[in-house]
Order: sequence, then structure tokens, then C-alpha cells
Amino acid sequence: MSEPIYTHVDDIEWTPVQRQRNADGSESVVRERWPIMRPDFLSAYVVYEPGMIVRRHGHRSNHVVFVLGGGVWLGEAWCTPGTHVHVPLGATFGPIIAGPEGVTCWELSFGEFGGWGDEPELYERAIAARGVTPLPDPPLHLADWFVDPRGDTGAVRPTPRVPGLDEVITHVDELVWDDVGGGITATWPIRLPDFTSAYVRFGPGATSPRHGHHGLHVALVVGGGAWFGDRWCPSGTHIELPEGAAYGPIVAGEDGMEILGITDGPAGTWSD
Repeated sequence: MSEPIYTHVDDIEWTPVQRQRNADGSESVVRERWPIMRPDFLSAYVVYEPGMIVRRHGHRSNHVVFVLGGGVWLGEAWCTPGTHVHVPLGATFGPIIAGPEGVTCWELSFGEFGGWGDEPELYERAIAARGVTPLPDPPLHLADWFVDPRGDTGAVRPTPRVPGLDEVITHVDELVWDDVGGGITATWPIRLPDFTSAYVRFGPGATSPRHGHHGLHVALVVGGGAWFGDRWCPSGTHIELPEGAAYGPIVAGEDGMEILGITDGPAGTWSD
């Protein structure tokens, strides 16, 4: 029987993936921690240092970004903690311009995760306006199956762009919240029949029975902490729940818990 996989992001090594020289001579870096990296799925904990600029791009799969700390410009949208971004296959987002405090995000690709970008003029305009000089990308020494996507412009392989398809940017505090009972409230930035993203707030001591989800389910404890069965999971705990696995019962700690859970599969839960 499948079992949940618990990882704390602080226990994962950082990998730098992009660098730039700023107008004042300092350097900014994008660095990532990967709780999950495999050919058909990526879960990344990402830090963009202050002023970091990343091209407008899409991914070769359904992609979700959640802002955890700091602030960032995504195109013309200023995004603060609690911002949820859905970039469906065929859409793009950005340019990404980290704010003065930098920004920390949770980013997930539900399928092939390579990024592609076919609007280089937007990136060139952004770096020129800020006096930024791109630096060579740090080398990546990963699995044999890995093909570096950082230079993917669609020249070698056509992009999956869908004209007129846009990213969807929302903030959890601006959505409708449901009281699901027992001191638990929830909102759904994405609520499709086969793909859901749920942001859930547990009050202190609130409980949820042991349960599983249909399809692949991944979750990140965003604030506070809770017991998942006999395991204490503080903020920063990443949970992978393979199909057929269950976790819980969940008992929130004295500060409550906030958690974002995303399911790639039919909506709903089951219990054993």
C-alpha cells in the first residue's frame, strides 16, 4: 500500500539556477529546492533574490505558483504572500521581477516541467530598464533523463502556446471561503473536475479525519503546524500523497495551520 512522503524544505540542498549582475554591481540569484523532481512532475521551493528578473515563460504542463513570502511583479500584477497563479498548458506568465525583499514561491508542474519562452523582447526591455546584465546559468548536474530547458525558445521544438489562453492570478483572501465545520475553512483557487487547488485554514486544535485523495495529491504547510497521525508537521513541511495513500487524522497545533493542497485527479476524498 502506498504511504505519504513527508519532507521539510529546510532539509533539502539549494541549487542555483539563474544569475544576473545588478546595476550596482551586486549579483542576484534564483535558487531552488526540489522535494520532487522526476520526468513527469516537479515540486520546487524557489527563492528569487531582490531584483531578480526571469523571462516571461510557460511550461510544458499544467503549472501552479503560490507566493509564500516577499513580493514580486508578474507582468503588471504585484503579487504578495497568498497569491495563487495558475498557468495552464499553453499559457505564459511574467516577466518575473522580484521585489526589494525578494520573493519565495512554491512552484509545481504536473507533467513535463521544462519552461519555454517566445517573447524575448519583454525580458530585454525589463533588464534594460533596470541596468541588469544576465550572467551564465549555473551548470546543473542532474539525472540522465534531464534536458536543460533554460534556453527553450521554441526554435528546436514547437511551443505548446495556445493563443488567447492566459494565466489566472488570484489571492486567497479575495476568494469565497467555505466553513467546512469543526474550526476549518477552505477556499478553492482552482476547482475543476480533474484538477483542484485548495487552501485550508485550521483553527487551533481543529481536526480532520484520516483521508486520501483521488490521483496525485501534494500539499505544503504554509503556516502554523499540525499532527498528521503521529508526525508533527510544521510550516515548510511538504507532503506527497500518492494515489491510494492516506494521511491523518490531522490535529492542528495551538497556532492552527494553513495548508495548500493540490490534486491532479478527480475531485473529492476517501477514507479508510
